[in-house]
Amino acid sequence: MAGKVRHWDMIIYLAAMVGLIVAAPQYNYEPPQAPSSLYETPLDAEPQNLVPAVVSPPMQGMPYDFTWGVEDGDSGNAFSHVENSDGQTTQGEYRVLLPDGRTQVVKFYDNGDGFNAEVTYEK
Repeated sequence: MAGKVRHWDMIIYLAAMVGLIVAAPQYNYEPPQAPSSLYETPLDAEPQNLVPAVVSPPMQGMPYDFTWGVEDGDSGNAFSHVENSDGQTTQGEYRVLLPDGRTQVVKFYDNGDGFNAEVTYEK
């Protein structure tokens, strides 16, 4: 009977597996608790510790302007980065040669209201 699984061997194996499953730890998940009133904003909140705005001097290293790029025919790598800033507005452009032969161009600027980008593709 070598190589054959006997009927009783299979029943014993299945019973052992059921025993392991039943013996596995059981978890009791409870719904999340209501938020604590500790984190609620009081209805009569008043601004406190008001500090007058201070206009800071221009940032160190401003203005700046740089350009760099790589064009390696052996590996097919081609990318560049051009950027300049006057201390108030930063603008520039990234270019990357994609594997499908297109060039991805990202033109960007930030004038203090957040980063803005326009992405285009050139053939």
